[in-house]
Amino acid sequence: MKRIFLRALLIFSAISLVSACQRTEHFMDRIEPPVKVINESQNRRDSGGNQTVAEGIPLGEKIPISKEVLKTWVPETVGDFRRIQLLSGHREESGIVSVLADYQHRDLKAVGIKVEILDGAGGNGSILIQAAQERLKLDIEENKEDMLTKIHLRNGQRVRESENKKQQFAEIEFVDQNRYLFQIKGFGLSLSQLWEFSSAASFQQP
Repeated sequence: MKRIFLRALLIFSAISLVSACQRTEHFMDRIEPPVKVINESQNRRDSGGNQTVAEGIPLGEKIPISKEVLKTWVPETVGDFRRIQLLSGHREESGIVSVLADYQHRDLKAVGIKVEILDGAGGNGSILIQAAQERLKLDIEENKEDMLTKIHLRNGQRVRESENKKQQFAEIEFVDQNRYLFQIKGFGLSLSQLWEFSSAASFQQP
């Protein structure tokens, strides 16, 4: 009787171990290895922004990259602009990884740029990315209170451009790799100058 009990216990333990391993493997499939994530931060800039999210795993089920890696996407200097502030974790309560960077012109103190990059992985992040992609879906051109806004296809990518020439304000928005939302605002700059900054920072290829 004792032998039967021990044999049953061993079989139960083996089944439990196999089940636990399968659950662990399923969870690990959702996590991007650090090497892959670090390479992605570099390769994204070389891809022209046309890569897509890995097939097989819905964006809402993917694990967001770390904010430490996302910080590496906003360089300290871009041409005549110097990064004066870098904020991360401001969307953590929503389960969204993002970084917010402020840049100031080296000589013109009134000229600045604000950049936010958001990772759309995870439940709330994927909802936000889906909403952004819906906004960018249709071609639109409107002029409202001196703010000219245009949504169109630019270099193979859907973008939203806004510019108020009187106030010298410009803004651009786009989704990279169907996952990362970029929102870039320029103060004291034209729209073309803001795109030059974006290209120099490798946010999007020219």
